[in-house]
This record gives sequence, C-alpha cells and structure tokens, in this order.
Amino acid sequence: MKSRSLFVLLLAWVCPDLTAQDMLYVGARAQYGFIWPHRPSNWILVEGHTRSLEVFAERGLRGTAPWHGNYPGLRYGLGVQYTDMANPALIGAAVRLLPYASVPIVQGKRGALCFRGGWGLGWIERPYDRRENPKQIAIGSRINLAIHIMMEYRLEIGRTALSAGISLDHWSNGSYRLPNVGINLPNLNVAVARRFGETPSSEAIPDTAWSTSKRREQLVVGGFSINERLLPHSGQFTAYSLSGHVRWRVSPKSSFGGGLDLFNKATLVTLHPELEGSGRLALTQAGMHGGWTMHFGKGEFIMQMGAYLYTPRPDEAAVYHRTGIRYRTGRHLLWNVTIKSHYAVADHLEFGIGYRWH
Repeated sequence: MKSRSLFVLLLAWVCPDLTAQDMLYVGARAQYGFIWPHRPSNWILVEGHTRSLEVFAERGLRGTAPWHGNYPGLRYGLGVQYTDMANPALIGAAVRLLPYASVPIVQGKRGALCFRGGWGLGWIERPYDRRENPKQIAIGSRINLAIHIMMEYRLEIGRTALSAGISLDHWSNGSYRLPNVGINLPNLNVAVARRFGETPSSEAIPDTAWSTSKRREQLVVGGFSINERLLPHSGQFTAYSLSGHVRWRVSPKSSFGGGLDLFNKATLVTLHPELEGSGRLALTQAGMHGGWTMHFGKGEFIMQMGAYLYTPRPDEAAVYHRTGIRYRTGRHLLWNVTIKSHYAVADHLEFGIGYRWH
C-alpha cells in the first residue's frame, strides 16, 4: 500500500494536470558502480561494487510556452533511487529523491543521445559519528544534497523506451556538518520505460521575447546558510552572501555576465583563531566573478567562478565557485539555491531571494 501511494505521488508531482493525450513515461533503471575514492582517505569506504534501482516518471514539454521550442525532445521528471553502498557497517544504504531534466544532444528519428542532470535530496543511513561510526569520514549528516549527471542513449521501439548510459551521483551536505568529503558514485546503467499517451502534435510557440526585449539584465541576490569548517564538532556558524550580477542574453538559451560578491562567514574564526573577538564586520570578504546561465523559461541553471579581492585572512583557496538553480516569480523576484565551493570542496550553501530588472 505504501509503495502504491509513493508511485501515485510521483506521478502527481510530474504530471499534476495530466490528460489522456499527454505523453508520459514510467520506468525503472538498474545501476552498477563503485564508490570513487577521490581522496586517499576514502579508500576505507570501498568494499565492493554498488547496486542501485531507480523508479521514475517523466514527461515531454507540451509546446505551450515560448521557451519549449528551444529544447525539442526535452523531458523532465522525478526519480526515487535506492542504493546499496556495498559497505553496510560504515555507510549502509542511501535513498535519493531527484527532480531532473534530460536534454537531447543528438536527436534521431527513434534514438537520441541525451544529457540528464538533476538536484535533489539524499538520505544516508549511517553518517559519521565520533563514538559509533568514527571511520565514516565522508559525510556527517543523514540528509544531504543529491547531485546527478548522466550521458545516456535512448531508443524507442513502439511504446517501449530502452536506454543505457554512464552517470555520476554525488552526495554532499554543503559543509553544513563535517565531515563533508562527499560520496561520488560512478555508474553504468540500463533502463526500460513504457510510454503512455502521445507526443503533442501542436507546434511550439516561437520564442521571440528574448530578441525583442532588452538583453542586458541586472540582479541582486542575498543568501543565508549555516556551515562548519576545519574539523567535525568545531562549531556551526552562520554565513551570509550578497551578489550583484550583470548579464547579457546571447541566445534564447544562455547568458554570460559578471559581478561582485560580499561574503560574511563566522567560520573564518575557525581557520584563523586570531580573528576571534574582532567583530562580525571584520569577517567580511569581497570578490569578483564571471559566469554563465542556461535558461529554461522561469528557471535557470548558473555556473560562476570568482576570485577574492579582499579577505581579512587567506581562505582555503584564492578562487571560489558557485553553481545551482534559480527560479523567477512575478516580474522582478527570483529564488536562489546555490552552493559555493573552493574547487571541489564545499564552502556553504546559499538559500536566498533576489531582485532583477532590465
């Protein structure tokens, strides 16, 4: 009964307004992989090959919005995955709930080479605990971000869709609680799905808005988070960010731009104890960044790289990175979920709100 309820919720999330004429795929994916020890200390977690099973539901774009025509063949969906990490003593099992999008790179009549990416939530059965599980040096919390990328080839035979691909799954808590080395899981996978409904026959509305509107756009985004640095149980502290960004739309799909950042995070005291007692304002950093944005209607995926122009003491690296998603509501507001990192090491998450104008 519980599994049936979960399946109904899965369909309701992907297809809240599904009709008999809409195209819907429901399927399952089997994965076989291993924990990638991207640091020497991670070898203690590797005890064998991992196995995963994902059930998913996805649908294609209807062509009812102007931006749909920019991504012919795109599908979006929701997947629930169970993974046996092949280390029951230190990690246990993992469960992932993942909204995703699959974008064709090469589209044929019946087959397509696609890139699939998604952000979601992950649950780890056995995180680090200094008394009961001190050798689990990868993740210090049960609830984590789940990040997924995959290249797959899919083939349609009647109403059956077959696919095979290679993927990378990543679990991380964004340094909310240490340790946060993260778990990387490369996989080979195969999937089968059944199509219900038909491909929408109506043509997509031409996307002329981007060419007729002002292509330069300004944004101001503020963010908040909690993070921990250096060692487990060294203390969790607040982190704030304020980012100003100017970007130019170069196509219906993408923008390029740059801007300035302010960061204020109390964990600098953990790295540099001599800053203790200096006051919160003394923990402010300033930086400059450049970036790229991929647009999906009101949603967007961003990637940025910056360098510190000022910091009271050296951080873990001289450069920083930001990646994540934003969603626009109304004419000016946008909502932000991004992760700031120093190369592959997470610094802190950024949950926030922004204002945009032309």
